[in-house]
Amino acid sequence: MKDNENNVAMTGIPLRYRGTTRHEKVYRIPLTHLVYNKYNGRIGTAVKSYEKQNGELNPENDSDKAIIEKFLDESNKDRNEKTMKSLVDDGQQRYGIITADGVIIDGNRRAMLLNKLFRDYARLGYSYSNVERCQYFLAIVLPDDAEEKDLQQLEAIYQMGEDGKLDYNPIEKYLKCKRLNEFFDIQQISEMMNEKTAQIKDWLSILDFMEKYLETYGYDGIYTRLEKTEGQFVDLNNYITAYQGKGANTRRVDWAYSNSDISDLQMVCFDYIRARYEGKEFREIAKTGKDGSIFQHEDLWKNFFQEHEKNVTNPNDEETVDELRKKHPMEDLSKLLKSRDDEWTTKVTDVLKGNLKRHVSKLDDRRDFNKPADLLDKALSALEAVDCEQPSFLNDSKIREMVYEINKITYKMIKILGKN
Repeated sequence: MKDNENNVAMTGIPLRYRGTTRHEKVYRIPLTHLVYNKYNGRIGTAVKSYEKQNGELNPENDSDKAIIEKFLDESNKDRNEKTMKSLVDDGQQRYGIITADGVIIDGNRRAMLLNKLFRDYARLGYSYSNVERCQYFLAIVLPDDAEEKDLQQLEAIYQMGEDGKLDYNPIEKYLKCKRLNEFFDIQQISEMMNEKTAQIKDWLSILDFMEKYLETYGYDGIYTRLEKTEGQFVDLNNYITAYQGKGANTRRVDWAYSNSDISDLQMVCFDYIRARYEGKEFREIAKTGKDGSIFQHEDLWKNFFQEHEKNVTNPNDEETVDELRKKHPMEDLSKLLKSRDDEWTTKVTDVLKGNLKRHVSKLDDRRDFNKPADLLDKALSALEAVDCEQPSFLNDSKIREMVYEINKITYKMIKILGKN
């Protein structure tokens, strides 16, 4: 294909490759010569989950290709409709990137839509002349020496880094970070994905909790079971990290919890995530800060956990994934797993809701009682933020007066405390 100049559609196109910017040609390539990248960032979650349940997909096999196309088609139906119309009216406006042996690295969705248009044009209401050009894909062809590391980097740069992350399943960015981390350090990944290093570290940590959650319920590798849970895992990561570090935002905790207690907290949160608790209700279990949470108070937490442990079904008591597969060999496993979760949730919802509601009510009483502590916490934070090394701290007479006033107030408080 590259030897024939008639196949060249554009020239001088910049491509970031192995630390330099190359200038490449874009070729017009028959779609019949190409195969989809099944782990593309747009559909990686769906494909990996499918393969975990049904076996590996081969993009060169027609039936497996149809499954991959279905995932791509369902990844963003509204945008697909607009893009398909644009491909007919204006042609392919954005080139893709492929390997020398025809695997699509960037442009899976566009290639799927072109295939669909050319294959089903009559059913879609088009004439052959409308879609004749849709049998070709415009793409840069990577050098023969491109390795997996290069492909991962290009996908991160040209998809996750530039192509609007909102267009992707929320879980994809976590999986992409994990894959990139096999080849690159955190700083390099942050540059590729156009994110801060702290964000990349958070994503890797959050994915670790997600994978522990899946393992807990026998869903290892079935990432589709994480649908609509991202917010809860972001919160859980913040809570566990804070409690493990015992930083300033946990100083309101009134007991000396252990690593075992943190593990119990994680397990309880997993159950509430499985039952699809979110938002304020979920945060009341473990959030840090001045408003407090159930975990911050030893008596509340131990009673709450005891009730939870006594009444919530242990995942080991349920049918395993293998048992479900054997029992229902002809049914779609994804539906079976959703049904298993729904059945479990129905059993425990009243227990989860009642236990949480009772203890949040007790927590609210504790908050009212702790109003003075809230004000002192704010004052303490403000005082800790004062930079005593600044010249103005020593030279400003007003500062000296305020410090004396603060000292008088704290002295009065100490005397009151001493009487009780």
